[in-house]
Amino acid sequence: MKCCTTTCQKWTTFSVAGLFILLGVLLAVLWKDLFQKIANYELSLVNRKTKGYDNWIETPIPMYLQFYLFNWTNPEDVTNSAIKPNFEEHGPYTYYEHHIRENVTFNDNGTITFQTKRLWRFLPEKSVGSLSDEITTLNPIVVTIGNLVKYKHHLVKRGVNFFLKEKRVRLAVTKNVSQFLFDGYEDPMLDLVHKLNITGFNVPYTKFGWFVERNGSAEYDGVFNMYNGGNDINKLGLLTTWNYNDTVSFFKGDCGKVDGTIGELWYPPRDRSSIKLFASDLCSSVELIRKAEYTTYGIEGHKYVGSDKVFDNGTSYKEMQCFLTDGVQLLSGVRNVSACKFGAPAFVSYPHFYLADPGYREAVSGMHPDQTKHEMYIALEPSTGLPLRVQASFQINLKMDPVDGIDILTNITSTMMPSFWFKQTADLSEDLAAQAKVLLVAPVVGTNTGYGFIGIGALLIVVGVFITYRRGWKQSEEEELLNGRQSSKVNNK
Repeated sequence: MKCCTTTCQKWTTFSVAGLFILLGVLLAVLWKDLFQKIANYELSLVNRKTKGYDNWIETPIPMYLQFYLFNWTNPEDVTNSAIKPNFEEHGPYTYYEHHIRENVTFNDNGTITFQTKRLWRFLPEKSVGSLSDEITTLNPIVVTIGNLVKYKHHLVKRGVNFFLKEKRVRLAVTKNVSQFLFDGYEDPMLDLVHKLNITGFNVPYTKFGWFVERNGSAEYDGVFNMYNGGNDINKLGLLTTWNYNDTVSFFKGDCGKVDGTIGELWYPPRDRSSIKLFASDLCSSVELIRKAEYTTYGIEGHKYVGSDKVFDNGTSYKEMQCFLTDGVQLLSGVRNVSACKFGAPAFVSYPHFYLADPGYREAVSGMHPDQTKHEMYIALEPSTGLPLRVQASFQINLKMDPVDGIDILTNITSTMMPSFWFKQTADLSEDLAAQAKVLLVAPVVGTNTGYGFIGIGALLIVVGVFITYRRGWKQSEEEELLNGRQSSKVNNK
């Protein structure tokens, strides 16, 4: 049925105008909140059907782990206090890294419990050198034993010293890269400390290697519990417990709190000035400070950087004093993780003692800190928490201390000896960037579309009023006929 009468034309025009205005108002007022609810649901881990869960259950982007090992070139001069230990950096030895979540449990309190299995595969084409390269470093097993028996009865130290001499153990050890990292190597000293049952030494492995029995293990990093973001997207990824505890026993007070995310899933940081990352390798959290902006694939984000505060021990920041451990005096710039690492005198810093007290670099030769290479940072898109770029860099050091009664540990100078450093990197992929752009522009597009509809509706009303005022509506044949007859009657009169 055609709408031919002027009344019908007016009704249709003003009705369509009203419909456009109504839809426009609804879009302009409700779209942003409605879309945000949909987006929050998809970003969350409330069930196995969300997009966030798909991206979280397995690493959706390439990750790389690069190792740089320090070769100790002059161990024969260790008893000469006039000669500094000299180190040459070898690497990078690059591995492809992939994460898979296992033993995932959805809890009724809005949290999710899980373990992470990490897989590494060596990439010779991205490496400088091979896994067969031989490296000489401070013997980690010897200094660990020295650290554990330092305050033991002299008879215990005498027995350990006899064993070291009997086995001709040296303070320096030379192995290939593969043995130092994932493959490990057997050492008679491990058997000794297991037999001695020394308090504080609880290494569950028969080989030594910094990453031995870790490749493919879901147990090594522990059990995590974190918020799934269903009840509050601003808590997404925040840890509540690690290994079923909300604190760790290795550090006191606030330093022992399980705080932050594990670094792969983030709540929207908005305009936060800092974020926290819980690193299981450090058994503690790291706070990153917002320092700059970062852009990739046209997506803008905030760059959160590790400052000198991360490894401070109260020297510059009083609140960091709780990272000091009993009996160990340290300059600022390293964190004692010995208790976290089976009693080994292990200390973590930035690579090449970047941002640490100059005393560490001055005690050895071969350290060349560089902000570009050694800075730790995470870039996040502020409204979604999407990681744009991750560069996490840490150095593992061993503290060499003299121990009375242990021949190879006498006549040496207490020194923080660098062992190796690693850099973990991950960049947003082009595919995820495209998805993110849709997520970011949709609220604006929807709202602007609403305003556009309102504009169209208003324009139709203006046009309708103008046509009505000018009597410009097209009359139907019946109306023309009727108006013609009425005009004739008037003229006849």
